[in-house]
Amino acid sequence: MKNKRNLFLIALIAPIILLVSMTWKPLWTLNKGETILLETIPVDPRDILYGDYVSLQFAIEEFDKEAIDPSLVEKLASKNSGNLTVYAVLERQDSGDLYGLKTVTAKKPNEDLYLKGTMYYYGEPYDGDQTIYYADFLPDRFYVSENTGMELEKLSQRGQLLAEMKVKDGFAVLQDIRPK
Repeated sequence: MKNKRNLFLIALIAPIILLVSMTWKPLWTLNKGETILLETIPVDPRDILYGDYVSLQFAIEEFDKEAIDPSLVEKLASKNSGNLTVYAVLERQDSGDLYGLKTVTAKKPNEDLYLKGTMYYYGEPYDGDQTIYYADFLPDRFYVSENTGMELEKLSQRGQLLAEMKVKDGFAVLQDIRPK
């Protein structure tokens, strides 16, 4: 009987000792380690499973109050932050094949070309300028051929990329990116 109790205590204590030993080294380093600074170098964006990619942010995902449907503005007034399902209605720009934001609404459009997304509202800016609203409609990564990600990433950071995509019923598939 005493032997079973000892085995039970060992089975109970062994996992606790294992868990504590896993946290010991990081905690010891945090408390007793020396603080140093290391220089970083730029890296070609790379996902270990999929390869190079370009981080993207689209112009239609950042907009002011004039682009928002009045009924959505009322909804935002009652809710200071959070996730709202919204639809970005798109329209062809003067320059040909390029599309831009016509309006953002909470109601699903019937016929227009639109994207479904999630809207985040961040409140009034500190400098007194116009409030900027943000929504997430499209993917933020595009995977490219190996060793081409850095060049495209630099173009993306300067806003010099165009994205080619297919849109159907609010869903978009990013097909290609190219310089302006």
